[in-house]
Amino acid sequence: MKNRMKLGVKVVLFVFVMSIVAACSKSQETIQFQADPEMEATLRVMYPAGEEWFRKDYGDLFNAKYPNIEITIIPSPQGGMDESWWKREKPDVLALDLPVYEQLIADDKLYDLNTVITNDAFHLDGMHPGIIDFIRQRGGGKLYGLPPTFYNKAIYYNKELFDRFKVPYPKDQMTWEEVIELAKRFPAQEGVNGLYIRDYEFLVSELATSRNLSPYNTAKLQMTINSEGYRKVFETVLDSYKSGAVVSPSAGTQQYDPFINKTSAMAYDYSYYINNEINWAKEDLGNKFQLDWELASAPSDSSNRELSSTYFFTDILTVSADSDQKQAAWELVKFINSEEMAKVKSKTAGLSLMTRTDYNYNPDGKRMEAFYTQKPNLDRGTIDYTKISKGFSLRKIINQEVTGLIAGVKTVDEVLASIEKRGQAELSKGQEKK
Repeated sequence: MKNRMKLGVKVVLFVFVMSIVAACSKSQETIQFQADPEMEATLRVMYPAGEEWFRKDYGDLFNAKYPNIEITIIPSPQGGMDESWWKREKPDVLALDLPVYEQLIADDKLYDLNTVITNDAFHLDGMHPGIIDFIRQRGGGKLYGLPPTFYNKAIYYNKELFDRFKVPYPKDQMTWEEVIELAKRFPAQEGVNGLYIRDYEFLVSELATSRNLSPYNTAKLQMTINSEGYRKVFETVLDSYKSGAVVSPSAGTQQYDPFINKTSAMAYDYSYYINNEINWAKEDLGNKFQLDWELASAPSDSSNRELSSTYFFTDILTVSADSDQKQAAWELVKFINSEEMAKVKSKTAGLSLMTRTDYNYNPDGKRMEAFYTQKPNLDRGTIDYTKISKGFSLRKIINQEVTGLIAGVKTVDEVLASIEKRGQAELSKGQEKK
């Protein structure tokens, strides 16, 4: 009887130990760098832009190379990635923005791709080193994913206007104060402004970002805009518009913006401004459109001009730690981030920039390096928008308050106090709804 009891205990212990080993083996599963193109698998992919865009961007080309890997696109969760979502959707590959990427690493939801990604055969050195360092730093020294694309801004300038008024061209790594002083050298009284900015809030946000300021604390859901740092931001904004150096015409008042119309010497915007505005005007106006333009990097903070806080990412490709199709999942992540894919994407205009910067679309031979000559700021804080109710935005509030500031109806202190109060009410209201 005793021997049978001992045997029963041993069996239970053996099963318990093996279950632990199996669980550990799953999390430590080794992925080969190169798999058989004829391998069979079914992948569930979370791609925020939806199935049509995924197929157009990557899916059809991937299936041409891996015909036996079926892909099902699953929707992005509306209410957050709780455990019920993971159990229901069972994603293998996820395209993530930076805040969610960081959160899922902290939750141990992503597979560590560090070893296989750094394999020499992947040609990691062909990707922007600053971006790779940034993503690695956000993973605590490990790479849990790769972004095939990124977004960034730059200064667009009209060489003809600079030459006519004998103003030196903008340079890379200027500060916002230097750009605004440059803009002041154009004769606003003659109808030529120095810098076009889409609206007041855009300039406020960019000045604040360059100084690592945030208008709210998402952890506490508390507004923090009524501060000395933001006071200096709004004083700069007020001076910029009152002097005529910066202009932000009301939306819809003109068919083309002031930079396209050659009434502003500079514009500040994302890389997709080239396709959405410049190329659109060129196609619309034909030979009547003559704009001699070039690029300089986005303004930075004077404390370190080589760094930029304006990079952002929307599709960091990752593999779920719970996936039972990790090899196939890696094949998809690898393919999307490959040099082969970058060459294909380089032939057409897109909204974003390629992380493999040698392959950015540039038929006109412009200084596209202005979008990535600076390194991403590793000390930049990440705003966790998942903590904020969907639809919350300070844009309308800031635009309204700055309108009063420029009109002389309010002071800077009154504007800051009002934005803080109105913003807090919206934050709190959103939290109540949640």
